[in-house]
Amino acid sequence: MNQHNEQLRAHYEAAPYASHAYFHASPEHIAATAMLLGAEPPPPETARVLEIGCSSGGNIIPFALRNPRAQAVGFDLSGSHIRRGQQAVAALGLRNMSLREDDLASVTREEYGEFDYIVCHGVLSWIPDAARAEAWRVCRSLLAPNGIAYISYNTYPGWKAKEIMRDAMLLHARDQADAAGKLTYARSMVGYLRHVAPADSLLRKVVEDNIYILSRTGADYLAHDYLEPFNRPFYLRDFVDEAGAASMRYLGEADLGRMFPEGYAADVVAPLQDLASDPVMLGQYLDFAVNRSFRQSLLFRDGGVAAPGYRRGDGSRLSRLHLSAQLPCRDGAVRLDGSTQAFGVEGGVSLQLRHPLAKLAAQEIDRAWPGTIAHSALVQAVAAHGAAGGDERLAATVVNEIVEFLVIRGLARYRLEPVALRPTWGEAPMVDACVRASLAAGAEEQVVTSRWHEGVDIDALDRALYPHLDGRTGIDALQRTWQRLQDETGAPGDGSTLEARLDAAARRGLLAG
Repeated sequence: MNQHNEQLRAHYEAAPYASHAYFHASPEHIAATAMLLGAEPPPPETARVLEIGCSSGGNIIPFALRNPRAQAVGFDLSGSHIRRGQQAVAALGLRNMSLREDDLASVTREEYGEFDYIVCHGVLSWIPDAARAEAWRVCRSLLAPNGIAYISYNTYPGWKAKEIMRDAMLLHARDQADAAGKLTYARSMVGYLRHVAPADSLLRKVVEDNIYILSRTGADYLAHDYLEPFNRPFYLRDFVDEAGAASMRYLGEADLGRMFPEGYAADVVAPLQDLASDPVMLGQYLDFAVNRSFRQSLLFRDGGVAAPGYRRGDGSRLSRLHLSAQLPCRDGAVRLDGSTQAFGVEGGVSLQLRHPLAKLAAQEIDRAWPGTIAHSALVQAVAAHGAAGGDERLAATVVNEIVEFLVIRGLARYRLEPVALRPTWGEAPMVDACVRASLAAGAEEQVVTSRWHEGVDIDALDRALYPHLDGRTGIDALQRTWQRLQDETGAPGDGSTLEARLDAAARRGLLAG
């Protein structure tokens, strides 16, 4: 193991990194987004997926659990993280995945095979140049011809100011031998800078812009972004050039709402109209406009299946989606009279809709939340209403417009397959089987992974209650169980009822449909 690898390994062993699921890094989301961007990726449910730098498997284990016909492999430099993940895999009885202690230079196609999806989250910016070259080699050599790679990384210009904070924290913590000491000294440096920075100075602006993250965020984030031995942000154009040198081609962003001008203020995008046909340069200008510091990009192999990019109004691709969004009408009952009404949650972005069919579409989408509604079912529901007169072509046109708006504004979740979740709990509520399996395997973490591949915070009572929500136990029996669990767990008496707990599980997308 070379000196840099040993330095990285020692850092991660001394300051373990919390391993969780990341919404945009799920192969199901990657597949749907890649499809919208013009690719034809393999079906995730039968795919081979590789995660580079998988830590203890918090991102890839839930995927394997959801998709028993898929094959998942993860590797990481840290042996302690891998051993922790291997214990979880064994406890879950997963036969479709493996976790390995390995370094990038040792990973070969001959040993690992070919993969439909490669996930590289939180790695590329945080390794030295030689290792980054190996990461590109692994992506290029192990990715299938029609495969998709997801790579996240820190970006400029947002990280220019953060580097001032990082440099100051590293300076003050330089003589601390242990991770706890480094964190303590790093945080104290933030306080010192806040105290001494002159009013109206650049330093004051930098400190104030970062103070919330640096004072409130978890120790693992500070340790592995600000105190990491290596941190190499990229400008988007430089990232794309480096990918091209490794025979990888930029497809777009996993966070699709970041790509399109519709998601930005008019004064931001109006001068950029000439860049509409160049997504890289448009993205680079937008990064400057919003001071972006992080990206999650999708790439494919040079020579792989051509991906023309997103085409506006492409109903053939929009029609393949299963969509989810929270769109309650904000001003009472839906009126089909052509008046303007707002749809969306309070405090969030709202849709101002006048067309009766657009309102009907929003209403149907909202009814399905937190699960999905198929595009075809949405068209049929809108066409069946008297306001549409049975005209499916008209209904499809309206549905395409509202679906496209939600997708390119980043206001909707979507998949190529349905996500069956219940908005209410019914007579015999059932928590998602993957959540129950994780709890049954003895997971004691404060976070479980939803069907949407998101971490959901739970407490001791949730951990005790959820295994009983199996879809076969009625409310009366659950009430008795609830009383017993409160006594057994020594609940702090927060006054919550079983009904309140079930409502919360439904809101958080944990109740299976």
